[in-house]
Amino acid sequence: MTRAVLFLILVASLFGVRADAEPRPMSPVDMIEIPRLSDGALSPDGRYFAYLRSSTLWAENKIINELKIIDRASGALVDIPALSEADVSDSRVWWHPDSSGFVFLKAPEAAPSGDRKRQAYFYHLERDEQTQLTAHEEAILDVEWMPDGSGFYFVSAQQQPVSDRALLADGWVIPPFEANANREIWYFDLGDQAARSVVSGEFSIRQVAVSGNGAALTYSRVPDHRFDSVYRGDVFVNHRDDNQSVRWTANAHGEAEPQLSPDGRSLAYIATVNEDGEPFYEPKVFIKTADREPERLLPRMAMEALSFAWDQSGEGVFVLGNTGLRANLYHYHLSSETLRQLTDGDQSVASWSYDPRNDTHIARIETAASPGEFQIMSDESEGFQPITSEYSHWPDTFLTPRQAQVSWRGRWGARIEGLLVYPIGYEEGKRYPLVTITHGGPQASARFGTWFASNYLPVLAGQGYMVLLPNHRGGTGYGDRFMRDMVGRYFRNAHHDVIDGIDALVDRGLADPDRLITMGWSAGGHMVNKLITHTDRFKVASSGAGASDWLSMHGESDSRFARQFIFGGTPWQRDAPRSRYAQDSPLRNVWRVTTPTVFFVGEDDRRVPPTQSILMYRGVRSTGTPTALYQASNEPHNFRKPANQLFKINTELSWYAGFALGQRFEPVLPNAAYHSPPDGLELTQADGAREASSSP
Repeated sequence: MTRAVLFLILVASLFGVRADAEPRPMSPVDMIEIPRLSDGALSPDGRYFAYLRSSTLWAENKIINELKIIDRASGALVDIPALSEADVSDSRVWWHPDSSGFVFLKAPEAAPSGDRKRQAYFYHLERDEQTQLTAHEEAILDVEWMPDGSGFYFVSAQQQPVSDRALLADGWVIPPFEANANREIWYFDLGDQAARSVVSGEFSIRQVAVSGNGAALTYSRVPDHRFDSVYRGDVFVNHRDDNQSVRWTANAHGEAEPQLSPDGRSLAYIATVNEDGEPFYEPKVFIKTADREPERLLPRMAMEALSFAWDQSGEGVFVLGNTGLRANLYHYHLSSETLRQLTDGDQSVASWSYDPRNDTHIARIETAASPGEFQIMSDESEGFQPITSEYSHWPDTFLTPRQAQVSWRGRWGARIEGLLVYPIGYEEGKRYPLVTITHGGPQASARFGTWFASNYLPVLAGQGYMVLLPNHRGGTGYGDRFMRDMVGRYFRNAHHDVIDGIDALVDRGLADPDRLITMGWSAGGHMVNKLITHTDRFKVASSGAGASDWLSMHGESDSRFARQFIFGGTPWQRDAPRSRYAQDSPLRNVWRVTTPTVFFVGEDDRRVPPTQSILMYRGVRSTGTPTALYQASNEPHNFRKPANQLFKINTELSWYAGFALGQRFEPVLPNAAYHSPPDGLELTQADGAREASSSP
């Protein structure tokens, strides 16, 4: 447990809010407690809608996802007495095609505590009863119903010999580096109440989809289940009548979301290649028939394909497209090559699904005012209509900041966009302290909404900060050329785009040049590390899970594929371009840093391992610049424990206030922080700053 949190507990204060109180800015605790909605599923008859709603359990230091079911006829939540919260916690549901009930996953209660692998259960709505279906040796990971409801396919890890599992559990075996059991496909027959193997071998399975008529199963086959192996996969189609798999692609492009057309004659998928199959291009939808090469749809349009689905007729596809600051739904007609935009506005369709059986769309749409209610569209002329109302009380509770599009000219005349978040109580003509938040990826973009706990935009705005989220070159949503600006050089124009955006806000009288702050996580942390070695203009910075030395990063990270195109090859190939790796490593110029910087990283981060933050921290500390590093134990690439998420917000706000404003920020903690935690539980797992130098 970090010792730094002790002083937070001593100085923190919480203020209760009366029911009749005026709307107020969000606090750090409010931000972590936001209920997040996910995994929406409409019953085939359209009557019921199931989804997961997150709940923050401070006393247990975890966030759980609870199942909610709405009866759309009455608008009321369905009472499911036979299912306890533990039964359905963190499990999505898969509706039976006749809408009588659904499959969900949970660990059998009778299983030993160390061997409780989640199995498939069926809950019958009318009978209010649950029945265990599978008793598989390994945990069930995903489910796909047969259209006629006779059974379902499921994905699990390949079964290991009992003796091997026992030796591993008892510590007699050291697993290989990056060992991750391959996945395989099984089928469970409801009539026989038995499971049989469908696809298994010396390979792994990803992304399974059943065809509309149930005659075929589409899946991606990869060499193994390492993270980067997704880029070396190919698409296969398994035919139910003879259980034979036919290979549809042989290109190692890593096709995402492979789906057969309704007539089974065409295959569609998303890939990050161009028309000639060359890698490192903006993600697009591809259409392939058995005897023709794949066709890249909308190759000249500046739009990233986030997801897609065949329409009911098979004459076109729906595409969820990212155009930089916005993500909206489109329809593309194949023969006429016409594109229609189905949603519009300053918003981000954060998740979306389409059911061709009833021609219905389900989407969760984020805006500046909402983290995203679930909505439904059954008639394009009527658009999306809300299903959930989790945030309907917010206008009476919280003051949410205004978000707007802003643009400026970067080097070589490039037009760069960003998301501008105004402080609560903004006054025209007044300059504000500016927090610049760089996005992750870097093949990504900042969009309207952006309700990540790591960015906490409403909290920053409530503290009086203006916030800029620049979409620099190298990101997606602006076309191939924009994204490929990083080919051959990571920091060619991207960091200049960020600085130019800050300059634009200063020139327009919005930002105070003497109170500039920068922060970011993952690729956003890479950018922070670059910026503090490039300029001394920032008063304070926060780098989360950022890279400092590209050479060691490439060796340690589980995600390396795209980086070889940025640096021109791998560090271990003949005539390796190691000089390029070194040239763009922030560690190379860390001796220049004068910006007080706080670093955060998860101890178990495999994407950007802790070594990167430790190297950067030690380099900054050697200059005598105020710095601290917080390494959170038992945390992966993104912090999952609410106490750690809150600690990061409170610590950053303390640094920003102290170094940029010359003020003191009083951290905010939940009531649970003032009580002794249960035995063995720590309210925060963030290790204290390593040999931290002076901090506010």
